[in-house]
Amino acid sequence: MSPEETRIVSASLAPTLLPGDVISLAGDLGAGKTTFVQGLAAALGVEERITSPTFTLIHEYLGRFPIVHVDVYRLDSIQEVLDLGFEELLDPSAVLLIEWGEAVKPLLPRRYLEVSIRRSIDVEADDHRVVTFRPRGPEWAHKLAAMRTTAEALLDAMSEVEGTGPRFLDAPDLEARDDSGPIYGT
Repeated sequence: MSPEETRIVSASLAPTLLPGDVISLAGDLGAGKTTFVQGLAAALGVEERITSPTFTLIHEYLGRFPIVHVDVYRLDSIQEVLDLGFEELLDPSAVLLIEWGEAVKPLLPRRYLEVSIRRSIDVEADDHRVVTFRPRGPEWAHKLAAMRTTAEALLDAMSEVEGTGPRFLDAPDLEARDDSGPIYGT
């Protein structure tokens, strides 16, 4: 998945989002976490430029509803995240996007979406990423199903190759899960 395809997939998720939703983003440096946020924020009506909050820690944007974009990469402990006012960031009137969310997993609510973005190991596909979605809670499985339908149609429309077939795979064997729904990989 290219950066543009990553933006399309995240934009396809935007119509399903509601205030109070939390998305945890994982992946190596430069894997595409901020690119994912860019597509999502644009689809939610944010007009300003979306950048990584690595040094500022928090960026807030106003679109269809408030978006709080947090990057906890530079924080060394859960206590630093709590000192940042993490509980207040779980605002029921905003969507919360957390880069390096796996570092604060114990603080996340029971229901959230885990998105993992990894660079492909295919050396010929330098710009290719694999995005894995893990719904934590039944409502996220429904949201992902809707996102998947929209994303497939948009990705097919932009593809130069006719009939590329499904890009999303149900991948329950990727790792053990907690019965929170299917795992999707692209």
